[in-house]
Amino acid sequence: MRENEEITLDIIDIDHLGLGIGKVDNFPIFIDNAIPGEKVVARIEKLTKNLGQAKNIKIIEESNNREKNICTYYSKCGGCNIMHLKYDYQIKYKTDITKKTIRKVSGLNPIIHDCVKNEKIYGYRNKVQVPLSLVDGEIISGFYEEKSHTIVPMTNCLIEPIETSSIINDLKEMFKELNISIYNEQTNKGSIRHIMCRINNEEEIMLVIVATNNLKEINQISKEIIKKHPKIVSIYLNINNQKTNVVLGKEFKLIEGQAFITETINNLKFNVHPNSFLQVNHDQCEKLYDKAIEYANLSKDDIVIDAYCGIGSITLNLAKKAKKVYGIEIVKEAIDNANENKKINNIDNVEFICGPCENEIKKLVSKEKIDVIVFDPPRKGCDIEFLNTVIDMKIPKIVYISCKTSTFARDAKILSENGYELIEVTPFDLFSHSTHVETVAFLSIK
Repeated sequence: MRENEEITLDIIDIDHLGLGIGKVDNFPIFIDNAIPGEKVVARIEKLTKNLGQAKNIKIIEESNNREKNICTYYSKCGGCNIMHLKYDYQIKYKTDITKKTIRKVSGLNPIIHDCVKNEKIYGYRNKVQVPLSLVDGEIISGFYEEKSHTIVPMTNCLIEPIETSSIINDLKEMFKELNISIYNEQTNKGSIRHIMCRINNEEEIMLVIVATNNLKEINQISKEIIKKHPKIVSIYLNINNQKTNVVLGKEFKLIEGQAFITETINNLKFNVHPNSFLQVNHDQCEKLYDKAIEYANLSKDDIVIDAYCGIGSITLNLAKKAKKVYGIEIVKEAIDNANENKKINNIDNVEFICGPCENEIKKLVSKEKIDVIVFDPPRKGCDIEFLNTVIDMKIPKIVYISCKTSTFARDAKILSENGYELIEVTPFDLFSHSTHVETVAFLSIK
């Protein structure tokens, strides 16, 4: 077997990246766009000592689990990676991969429920951000090819709302007509870098145009785009003149409309600013928060900490059931936003604290008994110092919300070795057609 050779393989499994797995004399080959039960012809693209990577050239025997009605950009775009699976099989896959990952990484065997389905598998994203580039004189936008910074030119995306795709296309036409330059990340020259849209459940839209300069045409562009799309209620210009992969710069200028859009989550209102963190799938977010509150099993006497609280979306939902909730977050802008949300909901049993979680937890536990801690860390999981603080403080119940199962499983193992028991896990499909899984877990002190 050698690189560029074409071989016939039976697909026997699927991995955490959605790649089909076949074997040649017990040597594993990972193939894109391949499903267990299929026989395919694949071209070997890379060989290492332990595995091979191959491209699916032809399907000889097709699985009943294959979805044929998929996006025209799917073979190139890196945004989705399991759209070739029928949705029920996507859910089975996400359930199975959650179980495998948790049991393999943590060595634990908790109750793991089936992945909770997304009722709206297309057009579900409430935040869309796309880079722009100039190719052969034409302005293009779209997601990057997988593992690259090459933009796949797109005019629409099935997981985005139709309105946001239309806004992006109209803006590209305006930039062309006004002869506005497009940023080139190789030369670090040009003006327009990204377009970002946020949309709430009332279909009100916030538009953010990311540029390297003050963009003298911004007022004209804003007035014209609002005429075409009256659902736009807020327009910002974001200045990012750094040579960086980070999308948003630090400077925001409100050009038209209101400073925020308001999202409703489980009957609470949240003012969402351009750089606010919010789950990208509104309906699944509500279900996920309901499960977190169920696992917390709060009484009116309970005092709760919500670590990594962001704009307070979980904190304020917890407050409906508890005596007192403390939200902790190191980002000052997020805490300011959280206090704003506390005020508009007239909730008085919440206190937001700006600072490192591990330090603030120690202060809180030293002055009163904490019954439950909820944490929703970034993809890298929890810092060991934070986990050690939780362990030392012996907080009785933990609700862990995770956007990466492997780092959650690692953290659950550490907690289980230090006095906690992982009781139950529920995965959620917030990102249909991708391998990403959000999980909610309950741990209690032994």
